Amino acid sequence: MPDVTVKLSDGIRDITVEITGADEALRRAEETAIRLYDVAIAGSPTDRRAGFAGWSPSSTTERSPEE
Repeated sequence: MPDVTVKLSDGIRDITVEITGADEALRRAEETAIRLYDVAIAGSPTDRRAGFAGWSPSSTTERSPEE
């Protein structure tokens, strides 16, 4: 079981970093997640967004009465 789990998401990309048995595990996990996120952003085309930036497909904040 990891000592620290850091999850980072922008609604399109999800990054999870787990670190076990490290000094300053939280700081290292956060830095690693941000580095991986920066790599994912740099390698992603910018013109292919669906127009729902910041929305999560699994959002439960608003539902229609039929559901």
